[in-house]
Amino acid sequence: MPFADPWSRLAGFYQRKVASLSHTKPFSIHPQRPLISFTFDDFPQSAFRNGGAILNRFGVAGTFYAALGLMGKSSASGLIFSADDLPVLFEQGHELGCHTFAHCDSWDTPAGEFEKSLVDNRSALHRLSPDHDFKTFAYPIQVPRPRVKAKTAKYFVSCRGGGQRINVGQIDLNQLSAYFLEKSRDNFQAIKDVIEQNRQACGWLIFATHDVTENPTPFGCTPEFFNKVVEYAVSSGAQIVPVVEALQILGVPLGVSKSPRRIPRISVQTTVQTSQPQPLVSILIPAYNSQDWIADTLRSALDQTWEPKEIIVVDDGSNDQTLAIARKFESAKVRVVSQRNQGAASARNTALSLSRGDYIQWLDADDYLAPDKISLQMAVLSGIGSKRVLVSSEFGKFLHQWQRAEFAPSGLWDDLAPTEWLLRKMGDNLYMQTATWLVSRELTEASGPWDTRMLSDDDGEYFCRVLLNSDGTRFVPGAKVYYRGFRSNSLAYVGKSNRKRDALWLSMKLHIGYLRSLEDTPRIREASLRYLQRNLINFYPERADIVEECELLAAELGGTLRPPHLSWKYSWIKSMFGWSAAKNTALEMRKIRWSLEESLDRLAFHVKGQEIAFPSAEPVTPNSSGKNSNLS
Repeated sequence: MPFADPWSRLAGFYQRKVASLSHTKPFSIHPQRPLISFTFDDFPQSAFRNGGAILNRFGVAGTFYAALGLMGKSSASGLIFSADDLPVLFEQGHELGCHTFAHCDSWDTPAGEFEKSLVDNRSALHRLSPDHDFKTFAYPIQVPRPRVKAKTAKYFVSCRGGGQRINVGQIDLNQLSAYFLEKSRDNFQAIKDVIEQNRQACGWLIFATHDVTENPTPFGCTPEFFNKVVEYAVSSGAQIVPVVEALQILGVPLGVSKSPRRIPRISVQTTVQTSQPQPLVSILIPAYNSQDWIADTLRSALDQTWEPKEIIVVDDGSNDQTLAIARKFESAKVRVVSQRNQGAASARNTALSLSRGDYIQWLDADDYLAPDKISLQMAVLSGIGSKRVLVSSEFGKFLHQWQRAEFAPSGLWDDLAPTEWLLRKMGDNLYMQTATWLVSRELTEASGPWDTRMLSDDDGEYFCRVLLNSDGTRFVPGAKVYYRGFRSNSLAYVGKSNRKRDALWLSMKLHIGYLRSLEDTPRIREASLRYLQRNLINFYPERADIVEECELLAAELGGTLRPPHLSWKYSWIKSMFGWSAAKNTALEMRKIRWSLEESLDRLAFHVKGQEIAFPSAEPVTPNSSGKNSNLS
């Protein structure tokens, strides 16, 4: 048939286009180093025994996508692995990925049948190795039909296709691109070119193949060729890791899934191994009117790879469904209590009083922890030996689209003495988000309770005291917090509230007093003056009493304060209607801008985010236990 080849090409183009546009899970990647992953489809025994051995010789590991229904059988890519290979695979640090039980064609198989094969594959793995589960997937044979892609996305953090491309910038976690080695096994220059392209783009290159043997099938390559590829990849300076580890590095939350039932988590290598009982970590969550977020926050807490842990939720008199939703999670590990509305600091104190942990992890009711956040920090603490060291982590800010969280390093992302930490915080207007900290029980008890007078910046004041009692901070790179940074409705937003102005001024005086108690030198006074000047706008000109106190404190510090600065855009309002009118206009315009940004982000979340791990929801206005956007 003369038109058969053009027709098949057209059909292939249509399938690829439809698959790439449907049921996407967008995620923006910006690795600090280029990443390379080596993957093997069908899991032929030669891929593991030859390809896996080559990877191990270079000190790296790969991902093997298994169709357990083929185990021990001959296939188009050779003899498939045996059950005896699995313990060795895990011991060597490789990842086991899912490939359906019956190796179903991703385009031609009906979606229901395809999904059943996914479940069957997972069940078969549980019988063989109860402590392990699949986190990643590779589509067998062809690109996925849209409904197949939608069904599959519910079960896995990521799904891999083909495409002969690198992953860079905005990617689709439901259809990662891969480069199949067998298509270039007679052209090593093409391999060098794609590795160089990945290096220059600082992207993520996923190599794929099947068998690795001296007489490869059309779907595989020789050990000699594979060795050359790995050697060149290593020499390129890329970080070579299995797929699931690459996802961790890129900041993809691994523990939250839309799977219809809980998936046992694969333990990460950062979990501290010791013959002694592991310290208990208490994850404490104050909640107020957080019905749209509390379920996913709890899932991120439950999915922490660190064990043992306990989770305590204190509902601070919510008038929505927060308490009812949280109680659905009650178990031996999750305790939910309710109190009348008393404020965020009070809810935190209640949670702390109920906790038993050796270490305390604070978590707001609309934020998320990366699955290995606590494990990474505990691994560092185990090597320190002091319970007075305060460990922190990275945090990325987002509104609705957690995939777009921006991790922006600051001068506080470092190992610092208490004086230096407070100096940078106050002098340079920096902060660390509440959930970044992991605090020992000893240090927590030495620092006292949260100050219930604080209507804003309660955690800023609290962690000043924790720092004063600490031996300093240790920053743990790679440990991540996803911080939902609403602004105009946050606790830290002062606006026109006199109660919040009073609380902020109290916090400011305490901050300066805490810093001067450590060191009272010209550099400390200069930082304190900058801190006063920056915050003067919150009181000027409405609260003349606080402004006068600010000026007296500035004089004590050896300086003076200038009238706050307003943008030139509002200078004409100030000249015509006065300072208060200009400031109020600036505040209202800022709130409008924030509201527009939040609305656009929420719209993008609804449009793009139907298949992502966290559910789409409209925010509710937080009150006493809501967000802090200018934290410690």
